[in-house]
Amino acid sequence: MDWEKIAEKIKDMVVGEIKEELKDFKSTVTGQLQGFTLAIESMNARMNGIESRMNGLESRMSKIETDIKDLRIELKQEIMLNTQRIDDTNKRIDDLRVELKQEIMQNTQRIDETNKKIDDTNKRIDDLRVELKQEIMLNTQRIDETNKRIDDTNKRIDDLHMVVANIRGDLNKALSQKEVIDDVLIRVQRLEDKVLAAA
Repeated sequence: MDWEKIAEKIKDMVVGEIKEELKDFKSTVTGQLQGFTLAIESMNARMNGIESRMNGLESRMSKIETDIKDLRIELKQEIMLNTQRIDDTNKRIDDLRVELKQEIMQNTQRIDETNKKIDDTNKRIDDLRVELKQEIMLNTQRIDETNKRIDDTNKRIDDLHMVVANIRGDLNKALSQKEVIDDVLIRVQRLEDKVLAAA
């Protein structure tokens, strides 16, 4: 609020009050000529009071103006301090923005490098999967071939077992026939001995 306007309003109120008092005073003087001297003295007393009040108002207005000047200086200093603080804060924000931008760029680069490593690893896994699949197929083929060889070997063993069984039968038969022949030979030898002894 403008303090000069306030002072002007106060002054107008005081002047208005004085005018009202003067009107009353004029009525009193007109109606009572005998009390003219008393009225003059009363008017002088009132005028002195008004002057005293005006001096008080001027003193208060002067103090208010001084307070306003002091307040303006204080506000100006505080505004300057706040402006400096705002500038410092803005500088810190700018520095932080630059720092964060650099860090974001570094993190983005790290993410790109990590993604490349992941892609390389996935490619190696895919290559290894193909290689392992081929090796598994080769091993499966070898296992199948080995199983076939084992089956062939088992068949040969079975065939040999049958051959051995037949040979064993033939051998037993031959051994049985040899015993008969040996017995016949022994008997023939005995007969020859008897014939020679009789001759």
